[in-house]
Amino acid sequence: QCGAGKGRLVGWLSRDWHDLNHLDVDNHTVATLTFKKQRRDTFLQLTFFSTREDQGNNSCSQWYFKVDDKECTPNSINGYSSTYQNITTPLPIRIDMTSSIVGVCKGTEDGRINSGTHKISMHVRVCRWQKGGTWKPKTGLKTTTTMLVEELCLPQ
Repeated sequence: QCGAGKGRLVGWLSRDWHDLNHLDVDNHTVATLTFKKQRRDTFLQLTFFSTREDQGNNSCSQWYFKVDDKECTPNSINGYSSTYQNITTPLPIRIDMTSSIVGVCKGTEDGRINSGTHKISMHVRVCRWQKGGTWKPKTGLKTTTTMLVEELCLPQ
């Protein structure tokens, strides 16, 4: 059993992709890996490192994790960028950044994540609150993208 006390690493997996160059597709899967979770009483810490680009007029892009095609609950693990601008500037804005998205997944809408093999994936979509604007996100252009999954015993 994990028990009380400090967190402990049970297992991990890291995968790299070079020059993913994923373009503007809503609800797009950016990267996927398969992870074998050893225990039922652990959590998954999910980490994604990459370059992200958002280009457009008044756009918002959200990158987010899924486990077995479902977002983590009670809190989604995500990050976003936006190109909101003054209406007097009609030219598109382009934002390039290196970013990390990190969080602990305690479960999905199906409940706790059991032991066994699971699909871990990073996605990009138009922000749910987005109204209008143009949208052109990119992920992993000319760089290495890394996804890290760590299985952790955490204090309850």
